Amino acid sequence: MPWSEKDLFEVELFDPPAEEAVVTQRPKLPGVIAPLPDEALASWLLRYAEPFGIAPEDLLLRHADRTLAGPGDWWRRPPPALIEHLARATGTDATTLADLTLWPGNEETDDPRDRFAGLRFRAQGRTSHRRQRIAVCPHCLANDPTPHVRRDWAAGWATVCPDHAAVLNGICPECGYRLKLPALSSQDYFAPDRCGRCGFRLADMASREAHPAAIALHRHLRAAHDDGAFTLPGGQRLAWPVVITLFDVLLGAIWIDTRPVVRRRLFERIERDFGRGALGPEPTGSYEGLLILAWILEGWPDRVRTTIAIVQGPRPRRQLERWRHLDEAIRQELLDLLLAIWPDQAHPDDRAWWRDWIETLPETGAELRARAAIDRFPHRRARLMALADVRDGMPVELAAEAAGIMARTLYIWLRRGAKGGLESALDRQRGALNQAQAVEIAQWIADAPTNQPRWRSDRVKNEIFRRFGLEVSPEVASRLLRKHGPWVRRRISAPRRWSCDDARVHE
Repeated sequence: MPWSEKDLFEVELFDPPAEEAVVTQRPKLPGVIAPLPDEALASWLLRYAEPFGIAPEDLLLRHADRTLAGPGDWWRRPPPALIEHLARATGTDATTLADLTLWPGNEETDDPRDRFAGLRFRAQGRTSHRRQRIAVCPHCLANDPTPHVRRDWAAGWATVCPDHAAVLNGICPECGYRLKLPALSSQDYFAPDRCGRCGFRLADMASREAHPAAIALHRHLRAAHDDGAFTLPGGQRLAWPVVITLFDVLLGAIWIDTRPVVRRRLFERIERDFGRGALGPEPTGSYEGLLILAWILEGWPDRVRTTIAIVQGPRPRRQLERWRHLDEAIRQELLDLLLAIWPDQAHPDDRAWWRDWIETLPETGAELRARAAIDRFPHRRARLMALADVRDGMPVELAAEAAGIMARTLYIWLRRGAKGGLESALDRQRGALNQAQAVEIAQWIADAPTNQPRWRSDRVKNEIFRRFGLEVSPEVASRLLRKHGPWVRRRISAPRRWSCDDARVHE
């Protein structure tokens, strides 16, 4: 009877007999699928199990082996005993299988997806889903006789394909699905060159050309990953975990607690050197982060100072305080490196002159929080909570981060409080007027007689100067008049639109 390779057959797998003393006596599976160059272990396992119509975990692992494998993405760094078991079951050399896995001991540096993306520094995603995500090169998939997933594509810091000078793409252009490897418990047909949601052929999607500086840095990172050390411009060598943490600190200085206007100013400076449009309209992706790092390293160490100055970032000690879970040895090594580039600022002796005021407040931190709980104004509650943290001895930078504000804003509140008291720090400033003064002027405007001509902004300006000795702009005075004046606002109707009926009546 003629049959096709696509025909399905029922296959039944038996466990070894109970009296089997040596595990190596287990018969090998009739597998003939050899690993491809630079292929990821998960890609090979999925291709290996696909002809059987069984999930890789069910095909290759017994109950005892699953306990050894552990949950989730065990294929990234399986233990040596599990690699030996897979080698025996498939008849493949154990060294060949070990080359398909990710590098041991680098979970923190290799696994996080989009390692250099701006969103990573502003939001924390679910790592369980991010670990399975990949980015692919359409040129590699188009040239593959057998499409497969490269091992390097699963690393979070990989953003370009140096062989084709293309940016890796992790999103389907047809449906917007974020590409990821199927779980090893999946029985679905494995097609790495197709979108898992809509079936779009990924080899047909348009690719973005990578900048030569990004390609050079990617190759440098790949060589440093294998060597275990990265050489900075100037000859200083840093261990792989240290240099990855350094890149996190540099990119964090750009994305954490900075204003969009200063970031745009930095991006314009980078595009002036690398060419217009090098970063794209929204430079928030992992490739753009790699290109920013390439620009900084190209002019190391001067461009470190340039970057922090443009984004108006804090000094190195404050930068490292944002990374609270760093190893102390790595923290000290980075601090010595950054302080050599940008020494600490020499502050005057009376730098913390506001500290005497906050430490001598009659209210304690607990009393300020209790007052915040009953205050009716949201902005006053937020300020009371931040001042309570400083009152209890928390550093200003950490108190500002806990309150969700910038450190310079909290310093302004402390400066106002030291000069005018607690109420001055709590009042929301309206130009040159504090809250009490603004309420007094608003009441004066509301009591204006309505049987007289409308007041002009000059009258409000003169009254504010007479009462408080303060000068405000005409725009502020006009806004106060419009908001608090008792006069009826004139409504300007829209121009009438003539219709055909109106034209006939007119004729």
